[in-house]
Amino acid sequence: MPPYQDQAIPYLNSQLGYPIPSAYPFEKHPPLSGWTGRNGAIPSLMQVESWRKNYPDSNILLRMAPDIIGIDVDMYDDKRGAHTITEIAAKHGELPTTAVSTARTLPSGIYWYRLSQWMDTDKMRDPGEHVEVIRYGHRYAVVPPSWHQGARASYRWVGGVVPTKESLPTLPTEWYVHLNRGCSCFEQERAERRRMTRRVMNRPTGEAGRVAAHNDLMSATHAIRIAGTGSRNNILSSIAGRFFLHDVIGNGVLDSGEVWDALRFASLDAGLNEQETTRTLRSAFDWATREGDEK
Repeated sequence: MPPYQDQAIPYLNSQLGYPIPSAYPFEKHPPLSGWTGRNGAIPSLMQVESWRKNYPDSNILLRMAPDIIGIDVDMYDDKRGAHTITEIAAKHGELPTTAVSTARTLPSGIYWYRLSQWMDTDKMRDPGEHVEVIRYGHRYAVVPPSWHQGARASYRWVGGVVPTKESLPTLPTEWYVHLNRGCSCFEQERAERRRMTRRVMNRPTGEAGRVAAHNDLMSATHAIRIAGTGSRNNILSSIAGRFFLHDVIGNGVLDSGEVWDALRFASLDAGLNEQETTRTLRSAFDWATREGDEK
């Protein structure tokens, strides 16, 4: 059966989230415009029924309900997301066994959790390398029986059935704090962010400022190279955003290509792969552009 036509209503009834069609048959992206992200509209049953008729062959892109998250673990090729999860579990305890959806071989997959009433997702961030958090305001989950072009396979539920919100275990409090960067695991990242912010805010103007910015960029590349395996991508994201915002867009003392190349080479030297590095730099540049436009 066509994925969206067959399974959109069961997902809507599961209360896991809101099923959005992909704009093109059997693709992961893009979703139909205006229905995802923090400001996306919430589809009604009537809207979903209309999509079932008009987009029957679309993949199901599930925008999470506000009290549901997915922890997306990549463990294939050179990705080592399961190692990241193991490192976090050594400090904060094991995650409860839960429903998993995947198009690959375990442990790759999305691990689904329900949030307690007091938990929110606004400040959640990815916890480490090759692990992403899928939440109401950011990203969406491609769910069974959608097709994964890269894996050349359909997504499936481990166990075979679509879970419901009530069937999911609650995310442990220690993991919630970690995903919100409230624990000591991110002290190196926070310290580097504070140092970078102080240097940017106290930088001189003119040629002296240009020299200072260049020297800070060299210091930043060193911080990336010596970062621990669980912090490299987070530090790259934080550092890149500030350089793009303050030194490229804000005062023009650095060229975007200079910043991009310096941070890219440092990241590759540190062990991050090309795809991950490019995605992080692109995201940081897009964030800085949005922030710059609002000022």
